[in-house]
Amino acid sequence: MRTFFTIFCFFSLGLNLNCQSLCGTVNENQTLTLTAPAGMVFISVTFASYGTPNGSCGSFTIGACHATNSQSIVAAALVGQNSGSIAANNGVFGDPCGGTFKRLYVEAVYSAVTPLNLLSFSGKAIQDKNVLQWQTANEINTKEFIVESSINGLQFTAIGIVKTNKRLETNNYTYSDNLFADETSFYRLKMVDVDGSFEYSKIVAIKNAITSGFQILANPVSTMLTLNRLENGWIELINMQGEVLQKYR
Repeated sequence: MRTFFTIFCFFSLGLNLNCQSLCGTVNENQTLTLTAPAGMVFISVTFASYGTPNGSCGSFTIGACHATNSQSIVAAALVGQNSGSIAANNGVFGDPCGGTFKRLYVEAVYSAVTPLNLLSFSGKAIQDKNVLQWQTANEINTKEFIVESSINGLQFTAIGIVKTNKRLETNNYTYSDNLFADETSFYRLKMVDVDGSFEYSKIVAIKNAITSGFQILANPVSTMLTLNRLENGWIELINMQGEVLQKYR
């Protein structure tokens, strides 16, 4: 296996990044491992080809034989990680050209781990839902957003999980809550990194457009849920991924 650096990288996202490229090549049935310097993570894959690629680092070219899924497979193994390994074989990429001895060429860009930038977080009542919206940048090291709600702005419970796009550029998210239980609802985001560390956003208060006709106590719930003032309609039990588990009429 050959691994080598380019002098600089071209990475135009409108962000001020100190980034470099790391390249590697292996023959078929070998494993390519790329490791960025300590404190760095891979932020993009600028070239990946399993087949008969040519050229040198910084000027790789696709050959007559090329697996079209090369980019996505390599990106899944590297982006957001300090190190990653990819087996160069037909079991991983498929066989783009039977009977031809293949190789894997990769060029990936790495940069210092940048903290998540929460550009905005707001919410508003729309008919029978409270709609939260937020915008981020530099979320390559962020795993997910846990949406939390409260009826008093002090004690919060998780009501949903939104996976990140894991991109450096601007990202937009929306989450709707139609199970609010009081006239005013409070929300915050728990922003969880891939290493398990987390931070909280500011708290957003929403005065509900329609006051719920009943109260939901202890939501979300693991064992027992209490409803007050339920007169008609139906009940849906939904997990934190938004899947309906049961429905009662």
